[in-house]
Amino acid sequence: MTFRKLFFNLIPALFVATLASAQDTIVLNNGDILTGTILEQTPNHIYFKSSAFGSVSLNPNDVVEIRIKTEELGEISVPIEVIAPKRADVTKQTENQVAERTPVAPAKGRPVKMKQWSGQAGLAIAMRESNTLRRSGDKLIEKDEQFESYRIYGKINWKGQQNKLDWNWTYRYSRTDVRKNDDFLNLTQNYQHDISKKYYAASKSLYQRDFRRGIENEFLQTAEMGIHWFKRPKFQFSTSAGAGYHTYERLQNVYSDSNTKFILDESIRWQMINSLTLFQKYTHLGNLEQYHFVFTSGLENKLIRDVFLRLEYRLDRDTEVNYDDKGYYDKALLTSLLYKF
Repeated sequence: MTFRKLFFNLIPALFVATLASAQDTIVLNNGDILTGTILEQTPNHIYFKSSAFGSVSLNPNDVVEIRIKTEELGEISVPIEVIAPKRADVTKQTENQVAERTPVAPAKGRPVKMKQWSGQAGLAIAMRESNTLRRSGDKLIEKDEQFESYRIYGKINWKGQQNKLDWNWTYRYSRTDVRKNDDFLNLTQNYQHDISKKYYAASKSLYQRDFRRGIENEFLQTAEMGIHWFKRPKFQFSTSAGAGYHTYERLQNVYSDSNTKFILDESIRWQMINSLTLFQKYTHLGNLEQYHFVFTSGLENKLIRDVFLRLEYRLDRDTEVNYDDKGYYDKALLTSLLYKF
């Protein structure tokens, strides 16, 4: 099946999913509308879980209206001054009380804090077009090829007030009856410290094994400074740049290389509608002549509760890894099921 046929067969599936549970709605001063679940409300914070951005903390001064959907009363508007509203408490109020915007009694006990830990896990199948790595004596030769591969991946996130950590892992494998096509492992740790609302410092630690690029061991450690150009609940755009120490060992003739390189990271996430999010990322390592970049873009559609359908295009190109003086490339269209927790 070609990339084009697979793409047009899968696009309709992104728009037929429906949400199985009732959702709360928050309207912000800037006009943004968030849909998800209100975890807790205090005089200084509203802790809210969005299907697109996970758990976030909002300032009540930035909120115009809170709407809670109930089975008995439908969608009702709740005063901002209400402390720690619970769906069961609101349901017990009569329609007249709701119409008069009668505050609900505060919940007893300590307020629930923003969720610090979260994560996701996924399984993907990819239609790929790539350089084929073949061994001829002591040489690696190149030939274009189309094939399928399977990928499992996961991510664990930790969020503090100014600090963020995430750990990512990906394993990809493919083979035919004759030979192995692909064997890839990636382990990455990302750290981010918010210096202010707009500026942040970041670092990345990476380890990889990549059969198709002919690399046995690859290590990368970076230090970067970044800017949040837009940091809104429904739209986020950020870039960071810095330097990284890069070293790798190639399979061919046990060749290795180590040096300092420039790195650029860019990320966009846009919640277009309540259940559909567009994402795009780009990472560039090296200069304009010798470089390795990875570009990804796609759509993420919520199916039911915490399960998502993800359609992603990925382009991976490395001019340092040459087969017959041709830079390595890998183009892939991935379809995956993703579970977020």
